[in-house]
Amino acid sequence: MLSICIPIYRYDVRPLVAELLRQAEEFPGEIEILVYDDASPDDGDWGREELRQTAGIRYVELSENLGRAAIRNKMARGANNKYLLMMDSDGWPNKGFLLTYFKMLWQLEAKNKFDFLFVGGRHYKKSPPASKYSLHWHYGHERESKPATIRNENRFLGFQSNNFLTTKSILLRHPFPEEAEGYGHEDTQWAQSLPKEEFWFFHLENPVIHLGLEPNDVFLSKQRQAIRNLALLKQQNLHLCTRLIDLVERYPRLTALAKHLPEKWMTNYLASRSRPNLLVLDLLKLKWWHTEKK
Repeated sequence: MLSICIPIYRYDVRPLVAELLRQAEEFPGEIEILVYDDASPDDGDWGREELRQTAGIRYVELSENLGRAAIRNKMARGANNKYLLMMDSDGWPNKGFLLTYFKMLWQLEAKNKFDFLFVGGRHYKKSPPASKYSLHWHYGHERESKPATIRNENRFLGFQSNNFLTTKSILLRHPFPEEAEGYGHEDTQWAQSLPKEEFWFFHLENPVIHLGLEPNDVFLSKQRQAIRNLALLKQQNLHLCTRLIDLVERYPRLTALAKHLPEKWMTNYLASRSRPNLLVLDLLKLKWWHTEKK
């Protein structure tokens, strides 16, 4: 019935696997758990030996790094069941996580609706972390942790690939775009390029807690990479829309202003404040966007 697909890279996924195996015991349907390691280097204890011996999962170690999009496509092809739950390795499920998804599957099967895309959402811990992780945590709380009612107001713009349920047939017909390299927005393009008439897309309240906070400098570096990817993907898909693209198109004077602001000041400000004004991050992204579009 359900294949849970978890790509990993330099992350210890053993606690998550144990929790999903526990919840699977209460799941009324057949479940398989796929864990694919995207060629993690030998620079830490990622639990390889224990995962190789864990019953109830299919653990695969790739010899070369495929990247965020290609590994998801590979897992979709390798899954045995018709329903796929795609999760990031650093998302912690709530207590009724699998049962909530099962109830949705049961309702859809009863109505003979088979092609769908459900996004469960993402939350962050309520208490702030150490200061070196504060930017990611603050950004997540302010920009990513939204209830399903808000996310459904603009369904495709709010797509998050860290926790979604769909059918294998959708991912086989419409795989993730593998052109972009590194981090960022391949999931945005994928969701917005799907033929809307082929399936039912809905955000529901079934979040995971995002545990893998990045240090402030790493978070900013990944944001920079995401803007580079976004510019590339926008060239390939003129209809692609994000919050940043909307800012660029609606407020050209703001982009013109941002390109003159000192990048070092903005990065220092964002990395040194526990709850910085995220408008500064928007301006920094606009500056990066202008650089990519030159």
